[in-house]
Amino acid sequence: MRAYITWSFAMLTVLAGTATSMADQPTRIKIASSYVGANGCHDTTQSFATQVPNAGRLDRSYHGVLDGIEVVETAANNGHAFRNFAFTSDGNGITYQLYAKGAGHWVDPPRAFGVQVGGGVCVGAAGASEGIDIYAHYKQNS
Repeated sequence: MRAYITWSFAMLTVLAGTATSMADQPTRIKIASSYVGANGCHDTTQSFATQVPNAGRLDRSYHGVLDGIEVVETAANNGHAFRNFAFTSDGNGITYQLYAKGAGHWVDPPRAFGVQVGGGVCVGAAGASEGIDIYAHYKQNS
């Protein structure tokens, strides 16, 4: 019983110290989720714009895809990319693109007397995706 009380007191001391040091850490807030998909033998690029709440409080010492902005990939298969991140001209938002390219190659239809007969086919078709979560890192209140 006595060892348990000592251990509990020690853990409370450690947790109290952790809570104090955590208060000094920046805050990480999810501000957006985006996704794009493409079928086999096809590709797509989609542009997005996201507002950044309280952009003036961003912790610019966090060096992510942009200062104060972190990207976490949530879906990614076959050809995929997130790219062209930039702050909007007023600094209160971000713009970016997601790209997905499905696997496979296109085989043209046969020709009869110089004319294509029917449609082509995608051989080895597999879909593609790119998904991301975007987090803003904020300074703590002083």
